[in-house]
Amino acid sequence: MMAALEFLRLQAPIVTLALLFGGAALALVIPHGRVSWTIGIVSALAALIASTQLSWAFIVSGDAMAAYGFLALDGAGAFAAPLVAVLAFLALLAEAPTLADRPERAQPYAIALHLAGAGAWIGALLARDLIGVVVCASAGWLAIAGLTALPAQRGAINGALRMTMAGGAGAAFMLLGAGMIGYATGSGDVSGATNALIGAPMTATLGFVFILAPLMLMAGAAPLHAWTGPAYGRSDAVLGLSIASVGAVAVIARLSAVAATAPAVAEGVSIALVCVGVASVLIGSVQAVGAVNVRRLVAYASAAQVGCILLAVALESPAGLAAALVQLVAFGAGAFALLAGMLASKDSTLAALDGMGRRAPIAGVAITIGALSFMGAPLTLGFLGRWRLIEAGVGAGWWWATGAAVITSLAAVFYGGRLIERLYFRRVTETSVFDADPWRFARVPVLAAAVLVIACGLSPGWLLDLAARAAALALGIGA
Repeated sequence: MMAALEFLRLQAPIVTLALLFGGAALALVIPHGRVSWTIGIVSALAALIASTQLSWAFIVSGDAMAAYGFLALDGAGAFAAPLVAVLAFLALLAEAPTLADRPERAQPYAIALHLAGAGAWIGALLARDLIGVVVCASAGWLAIAGLTALPAQRGAINGALRMTMAGGAGAAFMLLGAGMIGYATGSGDVSGATNALIGAPMTATLGFVFILAPLMLMAGAAPLHAWTGPAYGRSDAVLGLSIASVGAVAVIARLSAVAATAPAVAEGVSIALVCVGVASVLIGSVQAVGAVNVRRLVAYASAAQVGCILLAVALESPAGLAAALVQLVAFGAGAFALLAGMLASKDSTLAALDGMGRRAPIAGVAITIGALSFMGAPLTLGFLGRWRLIEAGVGAGWWWATGAAVITSLAAVFYGGRLIERLYFRRVTETSVFDADPWRFARVPVLAAAVLVIACGLSPGWLLDLAARAAALALGIGA
């Protein structure tokens, strides 16, 4: 028994993927929705345990994982894989009540697409070669697009079509970029550019930009986020969309860390990240302030959060990458809390929030904590990530980066404060439909878990240490 457990521990990368894709295949062939959901929950939980073991063993213990021709570990990938896995598990729990709203035949497909999407994004974080990253990222994106379209409503299908068209064009650019990097470095591996003698620096730089730009689109960074409004505003699969955003940002951090180790391309990649990061902070903040639909508000606010992460990655330093990883956790937890809280209501308008803090207190607490984290309020992970960005920016002489962080927080104070004010200080102006029993029994533990993740801001030492170790490993300078 011990020998079998040790074998599985060493095989953690492939076990994680096998559990998710195997669970997706099994859920797909089961015609009963609740049975498929149970299979999905078990598969996602097992994958979460395996990916957590993977992360801890590689980053903290320094253990070597089993080598495969298509998988390879680095600091950023090992750090982010458990985050995607935990969000996938929690999202499956949170969306259980919505299964009843879907046609019976569509329920197994929803579970399968959910697991396949999470598995594909983790695959992109663990893939050894660039083609593997492109294939996995594209597959994950298409799976989430299919999940978005499943309600079979006109608005949801419109958002899914936009995602599909953008993903198709993005995949072509990413394949072109992978080919250009392979030509310039003589290697198709993700780590091929690390300390490599690059014969065609401009070609390699453009290759990285061609790969990163579609990933920024998938992350919802402005101005590449035209798909986010229809997709978030009309679909019931908003938690799946948040997983795709977190996965895309994590892959960006992974590839950018590789580029940072190659002086010939580091500056060009950094400039591209800065341009999109600043634009995303400004555009996303303005759109979030003016949003009247809560789900769209979260989509635009997420663009501003993604912009801050891109700026941290653009620093191309251990402190900057560690700040980006901490912000990635805060972004995933905050967005999940906001979106999962809104699932308690069938209405996503701002008016639906009026008095929700009294009518659905757990949802109100989740939305409040998510809003506070997006603001960067003290004692939240959002504050910790924002502060780390400011520290890294000042240390590198990027004083203007602190301004971007401040702008994001100020805008978040406006729209986040508006959400909290409606939750607790407004009278009900219109009747909203709330889930009853499913909310109490399925979503309470999910939102409690989201609250606990964000509350890690109270005791952040372990997270900061893990992020610092992962950043050092990703940049090849040791733990």
